[in-house]
Amino acid sequence: MDDLILIRDLYTAPPPTPEVLADGRARLADAYAQATPASAGTRRGMRRPAPRALPDGGRSRGRRRRWPLVGATLAGAAAVTVAATFLTAPSTPPAPSASAVPARLSAGEILLAAAHSVTPATGDGAYWMRDGVVGRYERAPGGHYTLKTSRSVELWLPKAAGRPTWVIRQDLGAHPATPEDETAWRAAGSPRTWTLSGGTPAVKLQADPGERDAVRDDSGKTLTLLGTPMTPATLNALPTTPDGLRHALERIVSKGYGKERVDMNAQLFETGVRLVMNFPTSPEVRAATYRMLAALPGASAESEATDPLGRMGQAVSRPGGPGERYRFVVDTATGRPLALESTIGQDRLYEAIRTAAWTDAEPRLPALRRDMNR
Repeated sequence: MDDLILIRDLYTAPPPTPEVLADGRARLADAYAQATPASAGTRRGMRRPAPRALPDGGRSRGRRRRWPLVGATLAGAAAVTVAATFLTAPSTPPAPSASAVPARLSAGEILLAAAHSVTPATGDGAYWMRDGVVGRYERAPGGHYTLKTSRSVELWLPKAAGRPTWVIRQDLGAHPATPEDETAWRAAGSPRTWTLSGGTPAVKLQADPGERDAVRDDSGKTLTLLGTPMTPATLNALPTTPDGLRHALERIVSKGYGKERVDMNAQLFETGVRLVMNFPTSPEVRAATYRMLAALPGASAESEATDPLGRMGQAVSRPGGPGERYRFVVDTATGRPLALESTIGQDRLYEAIRTAAWTDAEPRLPALRRDMNR
């Protein structure tokens, strides 16, 4: 699976001329104009956390959430470089000039660039395998530094009916989040375990990785989106136009929240991002999802972005409900989603996708296994 590397070097291409840049922005603006605008009638109000999608990967109401759901604008030359990856640049670039001021891409332009770069699915296979990392940031006891906790989660979703789905997990341990946090951690004696108060029971963290385990699911409903099982039939029936996809996701959001009032545009943003990150959708559906997201109001572009795994991309952020904000990091050169970071009150969570593809390989199952349905 060497061809599934998500990292792209964003700095190898030479800066384009002002003419190439102007042409690129014109093409992006034209694509943006073709995207279906968000429908009126936004319903504002409180939202509730989304239901659980995978073991230890969902949100449970009324309790402390330890793991997020399982299931990135570049300013200056970086922004120009990404645009140049899918526009025609001159083979011999001119020397940089002071008048060639790089343009800043908007949130909509970033998402349309990702839609433009979506590539066909690579091959076929017996399983759709998604390898990701989920985690959160925690203040260490005493509050002198921040810990970054993480867990590896592999999903092996079979194509053939009657075969089990496997979710393979491993706690990767807790570590100081930044070099400054590491300095404070060393000053505190370099502890290897921590007990966090405030929860029932108290949360215990350790620096060493945990044992791998696997959860088997025979229901065929492992993947859900706001409580709606995303079966192969459901995924195959998703519309491939931005407007059609918006209506389909509106129905899923409305069903998931029932009579509870929500900000529909905010929910469509989060739900759309999770759709491209966590489900084996077709390239046409992924491109339509990016175009739908580009048409939603309220998103803003950020500067050069690094995701929680250290990969470079472009970031689009948007507020959710009260006290919530989401930051989506995407590789616009490939159309591959990299990570979704969530700030919900005092909680900072993330999920990052390392690889996601069809494969004929079989899951490497650990000795520790259990059945989800028991």
